[in-house]
Amino acid sequence: MSLIDILIFFLVIWWPIFFILLPIGYEPITKDNEKTEFVRSAPKKPMILRKLIIASGISLFITIFMWILEYYNLFSLKEAFL
Repeated sequence: MSLIDILIFFLVIWWPIFFILLPIGYEPITKDNEKTEFVRSAPKKPMILRKLIIASGISLFITIFMWILEYYNLFSLKEAFL
């Protein structure tokens, strides 16, 4: 795998993992007679940075695993799809 292949693989894996993690820990804003500037469906604490870090860690692990498989000729994505 070239560096470009690794980067593209990482990004393609990262996006779905990030979107899977977004609803985890979701707690909507409750209406406690307070006037808020946000819609009620907005989360109280989005924890976006935490989800970015977790998605990056999972994606990095999968990318390294796939690179190792290809490096030792155990599995190749290019050969599987060509």
